[in-house]
Amino acid sequence: MKRFAAIVCLVVLAAFAAGCFLGPARVNLERLGTIGFVGFSSSARGNIADYAGQVFLEVLIRSQPRARIKELGPGDEILRDVRTGRISQTGLEALGRRYGVDAVLIGTLEISEARPRISLASILLGSVRASVDVDARMSARLLDTRDGTTFWTDSARDRMDVANVSIFKGGNVVFDAQDPERAYGQLIRSLVLRTTRDFRR
Repeated sequence: MKRFAAIVCLVVLAAFAAGCFLGPARVNLERLGTIGFVGFSSSARGNIADYAGQVFLEVLIRSQPRARIKELGPGDEILRDVRTGRISQTGLEALGRRYGVDAVLIGTLEISEARPRISLASILLGSVRASVDVDARMSARLLDTRDGTTFWTDSARDRMDVANVSIFKGGNVVFDAQDPERAYGQLIRSLVLRTTRDFRR
């Protein structure tokens, strides 16, 4: 019984020490006031940009639940709303006034052309099911709406097999873009966790 109690005490002390060792996050979002979250932009087809932004936001909120984060919507719509075509000094000031935010967080997701890996044994009715290799890069920036200062920026790259792809005669490749979690989930989560490391303990 005494041995069991000693083991429990050691486990508790180890957990406490690990928490102390990790220390605070490098970037404390709570200190920046209200942050406007602008949806990710991407040239990839389907809902992949929306999905990437959703996962990114979920990680931020779980990591720093006391931070004030306001979802502003898709980047192209937000920029049209403030009558500017890009994130410039004027655009940032307009975003701050229009939405009452002290900073904005914007991100991009770049995905390479697919490189199919086909199993000839799976050929059926003129098409095959295959997986493909893709390269992806996620980048994000946190900007002050008053003077355009960059508070923080980070990026991550990854290469991964993506499943649920149809390849048709002629070489056309179609992703399961309507279900991005199924097609890209593992890749996006990997990129988000790397990009948001400064916000986590």
